[in-house]
Amino acid sequence: MGLKEYKKKRNFIVTAEPAGGKPLPKRLEGASRFVIQKHAATRLHYDFRLQMEG
Repeated sequence: MGLKEYKKKRNFIVTAEPAGGKPLPKRLEGASRFVIQKHAATRLHYDFRLQMEG
C-alpha cells in the first residue's frame, strides 16, 4: 500500500498518529535519514533505524 492510499484510509483528527509533513525539498531527495524510536515494550529501549536506498 502506498503512502497516498494509507493517508486516505486514516483519520488523523481521531488518532494520535502524526500525519506527516510536507515533502522534502529537491536538494534533500535521496539523502540518507535516520530515526530514533522510543520503544516501550517488555523493557524500555530505543530503536535506531537507518534508511538505505529509499
